[in-house]
Amino acid sequence: MKKIKSLLLFVLPALAVFYACNGQGGHAIKGTITGSGNLQVLLEQAHFDRSNIALGKATCDASGNFEIKSEKPWEQGLYRMTIGAKRLFFVLDGKEKTVEIKGDLNTLDRMEVEVKGSEAFACYANVVKDAFKNQFKTPDDAKAAINKGCNPFIKAILTSSFLGNSAAAYVDDFKSASAVLNEYMPGSKYATDYANMVNSLQTQMAQQQAGELIKVGQPAPEISLPGPDGKVRSLSSMKGKIVLLDFWASWCGPCRRANPHVVEVYKKYKDKGFDVFSVSLDKQDGKEKWIQAIKQDGLVWDNHVSDLQYWNSAPAATYGVRGIPKTFLIGRDGKIVAINPRDNLEQELLKVL
Repeated sequence: MKKIKSLLLFVLPALAVFYACNGQGGHAIKGTITGSGNLQVLLEQAHFDRSNIALGKATCDASGNFEIKSEKPWEQGLYRMTIGAKRLFFVLDGKEKTVEIKGDLNTLDRMEVEVKGSEAFACYANVVKDAFKNQFKTPDDAKAAINKGCNPFIKAILTSSFLGNSAAAYVDDFKSASAVLNEYMPGSKYATDYANMVNSLQTQMAQQQAGELIKVGQPAPEISLPGPDGKVRSLSSMKGKIVLLDFWASWCGPCRRANPHVVEVYKKYKDKGFDVFSVSLDKQDGKEKWIQAIKQDGLVWDNHVSDLQYWNSAPAATYGVRGIPKTFLIGRDGKIVAINPRDNLEQELLKVL
């Protein structure tokens, strides 16, 4: 399966040619960055289409002090500052005159900076800094952080940054962010580029779904295999429940990292008719590791099965599984209602519960 392209803003490539900024206007970005003595500072305005506009450059003195001046006011937008090998993304709202930054080069890209002269910059920096420190444990944590953005532009950037690696699971969030951004900055390049990005995401999803062997609305093919105890368990026996069919393996790192969220959702909704049917792609000589992984990850549901044939797993072939984890949400009538719900599992489950 083709992967949805990452929408993370922190990895945008540099495309601009820089020039010296020697203007004597009343607008400036200056700072003191410890550890950056004699390094060059490059300033760009960045956009969602990965294009950049060069704004200026300066050289830090021995103490890490620098200043880049502008004859024109700063535009509302996303900016990228490069100092040596470090990059700092920040947001301005167009009201700033002089922005001051203090920090350390070693932690600059984790947004551990002090900011004066820009409420938007400070807001964005605080949210990103907290995200680096606390690490999101659930999708709700990421969404709560996004909502701390002080305006729709910052929220749109945070949506792209925090949900970009799982964009296919959060297309509704991207669409909502795009709509609000268009109201906030109508006709702007940022609003237009964000809308184009969302349209591209939806096109990629449609192409992926067209290539799926199993499609939404189809009856879920039967799976009948032995569990760790040798007892045969059948998917069809669970008709009447909403079932997450989960292809995984003990040796699959991403699967193991996804398991806590599945366990969380299972415990929350098992009394309302939700259950899990786990199909392991472990090897013939990996049965003990499979059993240990079930215990270690707290996969407390009963329906665990495997033919222990690794990538030659018969159910995997039937369902067109070419990578794991791969999940299918099955409705009470035994038909597929969602393909690969992972971070958005609870959201998809609530649609049919």
